[in-house]
Amino acid sequence: MSMYMQDILNYGDDVNDFESSPFESLLMLQDRSDIQKVFHQLSLEEQQLLAEYDALLFKNVHKMYRHIKKAYDFNLSKQPFSEWWWHLDKILKGNLQIVLSSETGGKVM
Repeated sequence: MSMYMQDILNYGDDVNDFESSPFESLLMLQDRSDIQKVFHQLSLEEQQLLAEYDALLFKNVHKMYRHIKKAYDFNLSKQPFSEWWWHLDKILKGNLQIVLSSETGGKVM
């Protein structure tokens, strides 16, 4: 297993976990940002798996937004839009559109 696969698998476990505390889910967003920093070092298999988990987060965007907003004010996010997972509120409102891709880690439109 590569050095990043476990991080990706952990992220995958978290994107569909609504039983954890909102603070743990907030940590998941930070973990996703950390993975994005090394995206260019990921194998094709890792990139594809990450894209699958991103798609699951996107599918559950409404539930995850409601869950995380108990601990985080998305309106105060200073992260770049390229890290779309920090802007679930804008995705829900239609103010931010993304195209998920295993080649880029998600592209903001």
